[in-house]
Amino acid sequence: MTDINTELASMLFDNRPMMKRFNKDHYADAFDEYCESFKELFDEIDKGYAEAPDRDAYINDLAVYFRDQALEKYESIPKKGDRERFIIDYNPVLTVFVLPSLNGKGNEGCKALAKAIVGLWNETFKRYTISIGTFEEIDSGFKRKLCYITTAVCKSLGKPDDCYELKMLRDYRDSYLLKREKGRGIVDDYYNVAPTIVNRINRREDRNRIYRDIFDRYINPCIKLIEDGKEEECRKLYSDMVYNLEEEYMFCGR
Repeated sequence: MTDINTELASMLFDNRPMMKRFNKDHYADAFDEYCESFKELFDEIDKGYAEAPDRDAYINDLAVYFRDQALEKYESIPKKGDRERFIIDYNPVLTVFVLPSLNGKGNEGCKALAKAIVGLWNETFKRYTISIGTFEEIDSGFKRKLCYITTAVCKSLGKPDDCYELKMLRDYRDSYLLKREKGRGIVDDYYNVAPTIVNRINRREDRNRIYRDIFDRYINPCIKLIEDGKEEECRKLYSDMVYNLEEEYMFCGR
């Protein structure tokens, strides 16, 4: 029989390497493998929930254990910066593997547990709040080739999803970058790293300042270059944005 508490903690703390496969080419297969490896656990959670005399208490005990394992590791780290990196590193595992798998592959008990984990996590790590997403929502972002970073920047500035900047950069991506070999390489790299970059920036207290800086340094100048017909200069600046943000946010804490 599965040790539910041990396996539940394993879903998070033994699976950080899975984030290397969080990209448009490998996420779907990685998620399927992840869910298959915990299928027995999902069944045990749902069985325990169905048989529990107090279902709320049963779910709460599991969620508390899960949260406490994270809290114990977090509090054992002496430096504040290292503690922040610990949460920044594990929040993505939680949001793109743990919660979507519980919410999507389990039944009533697993869904209740996902909700309880989010509640306790957000109470405990107030600066690093999370929410439950589905595999379909996350995976569709890759398939629809969302402008993750630009969308996050514009949202932080109060701009709508159909704002001028987003339309310009989407058109530039489709009409210029994707029709050139160097441009296609940049776009591929962008969609492999951008979701994780946005996830990590969103965990920061100063995220609005960071997004404003990205807008001022990269997005707004790119728009002006496109308006002036300087598409190749825009490509170079767009490339700088991708690789500079990758260097700053993809490798922090490694």
